[in-house]
Amino acid sequence: MNFGQAILILFAFSNSADGQAGDQSPKLRGLATTRDKNSFHVGTYDEKLGSCTGAVCGIWGDPHILSCDGLGFDCNAAGLFTLMNNFLYNIQANFIHVKATDMKQIVNVWNNLPVATITQDIVIRNLEIPDSPVHQFSFPSFHSMENNVPSENGCLVNWKYDKHMTGQSRTEVKRIVECRKHCDNVPGCVGITFYSNGGCHLADKSSKLTEKTDSSSSRSVAGKSDKCGHPLKWKALSVGLESDVKKAKIIGNGSINKGGSAIGDGCPFLFYENKVLKDISEYTDGSYLFGNSADESNYVKLEEYNKIKIVHTTTSGAKSEIMLEVGGSGPNELMGCHWNLFVCLPEQDKTKFIAQEMDFGLFGSPNLDSQDDWMTSDGTPVVIPNSDLKGSEAFEYCTNNWCVSQENSEMAYPLGGSYDTVKCQHEKYVEFDVKTNPACYVNAEKIIEKCDQKCPMMVEACQKDSCYGDYLMIDEVIKEITEIVTLSDKDENVVYDIGKEAENIPLCDETGYFSTGETACPSSSGNTVKVIHQSAEIPNDEPVIYGISFQDSMDDNHGREVTFRVANPFGSEADTYVRYQKKVGEFANDPACESMSSVSSGCDSVAPDITVGCIEYRDLESFAIVDVYFASKDSFALNADTDTEVEKCCKPPVYGSDFGIIKYTFKIQCSCPDGEQTDN
Repeated sequence: MNFGQAILILFAFSNSADGQAGDQSPKLRGLATTRDKNSFHVGTYDEKLGSCTGAVCGIWGDPHILSCDGLGFDCNAAGLFTLMNNFLYNIQANFIHVKATDMKQIVNVWNNLPVATITQDIVIRNLEIPDSPVHQFSFPSFHSMENNVPSENGCLVNWKYDKHMTGQSRTEVKRIVECRKHCDNVPGCVGITFYSNGGCHLADKSSKLTEKTDSSSSRSVAGKSDKCGHPLKWKALSVGLESDVKKAKIIGNGSINKGGSAIGDGCPFLFYENKVLKDISEYTDGSYLFGNSADESNYVKLEEYNKIKIVHTTTSGAKSEIMLEVGGSGPNELMGCHWNLFVCLPEQDKTKFIAQEMDFGLFGSPNLDSQDDWMTSDGTPVVIPNSDLKGSEAFEYCTNNWCVSQENSEMAYPLGGSYDTVKCQHEKYVEFDVKTNPACYVNAEKIIEKCDQKCPMMVEACQKDSCYGDYLMIDEVIKEITEIVTLSDKDENVVYDIGKEAENIPLCDETGYFSTGETACPSSSGNTVKVIHQSAEIPNDEPVIYGISFQDSMDDNHGREVTFRVANPFGSEADTYVRYQKKVGEFANDPACESMSSVSSGCDSVAPDITVGCIEYRDLESFAIVDVYFASKDSFALNADTDTEVEKCCKPPVYGSDFGIIKYTFKIQCSCPDGEQTDN
């Protein structure tokens, strides 16, 4: 399975890709995301891609972009764009619409262009070595004579059989070919209905084909098993490209797995050197497209079953590595063959990259500051929006600044093509909403159900890729993509916060605590924190809850939260436990605990942030309930209620009679009455 038919998520944490906290190994930014944690490593030259250690930039899916400093955004535009242009590389990419072969039908039926594009061509020039050849990797444009999807040859789109075969229930498959083969193995089966959500239904002679009228259900294809489910081969190519495609290398993709078990036939790609098409049709896996061995300073190698490794040795002697990986379901399929690209800028040249007066392109400036990664083509900074990194503002940023002019194009155009066939189309942006988008192949409820289980910042990207043909492969995509690039796990690296750089404002100092229950909402006279239970008095009314920050719902799939810190108000250190609920989805919460041993009295400038899911009821202001325990040998605790114990879910050690425990239960409001909050 390939990694790149998926997924954008904007930033990364060091939890597992499905949001569970068990796997603590570093993962690729943008996938291993959970709102439980507020710190994650970006803006670093300690990431790894193959043999290169440095800053990694990437592009994958439809397409999702990750800058070299860790800023993630979408560029769902069509045309030729600059990804990177610095002292080392000029890299250009040609984006085409998803379902390009189905475009005529989409425009006629829905009068609506798809809002996703994929990468059809990648062009790479090594600028540090003037005589180094320009390498281009391209997928030919495939067109079937009937304008059909090849795997659906002989099928009727959005038709179904009126009833299922007796004794045969719905079967889960990933390709229509599998559904047809299942029918072939069942006596009496004569036809199939295959849904884009993976459902395979068999029909016998008593069933009749009927047009599907339920527009809210997933896209279906149906037909007799002797005709439907027998994919067309590449005879669907336009006549003019046949001679070129004979020079292509067929490489693995999402239709052919790592072990070589073919569901499809892979993807044929073309390789150009200085705009001259090379014949690589007889090359085998492991062959060198450029150079002869890994001992050479620069080479291009077919890697594994679906990747291409490109290595350049810089003038400093450092190794820079580029990895191309093939995504998509096959030529001319709903999610067609496309490239996913990762670039590692070596740490050894870090000073040189940072010292550059200007870097160009969608990958930004690799200077450890993600907030200057958006800029115009002359280097003027562009303000990065707080939230719209997947919608119209990101679309306009791409198209207004990084379209490649004809003069600067490095691309060898396809046979019969020209700059006009790849230049930016400057189309009107089309908003994506999985609930209302008529172009989605899978029922919106199914997509939401699947994607709602992903980490919150990944939800929209999951929805978008699932909508346009990748619903059945997303889970496998996530698993593989996290294995390509490894993040730094060094504590000293820059910490990136949700949507913006952490401002590192101290939340307490020798003068007191900031953003407490009394000060978090400056225009309100009320207190956002209320003690609803206590086993001992709080000394001098010192604040226990401070650093309060209200967080609105990230999207329709993730509810409101509140973040805060806990202070020890007593005169000596104490083990501290916080029992709370973390947000799951829009309304649900799961129990959680935070344990902190030997917490000193007073201000702790590096105290951890705790993010709690709010309880939400209709017509009531949302709030959170938090239990805080202090365990100590000091007299303040020994004089407290001796029956108080730390909740077992916090997994405290066994405290003897020489320890006392104090418990407080706080009710924390999840917003200011007037919607405002102090910066402190």
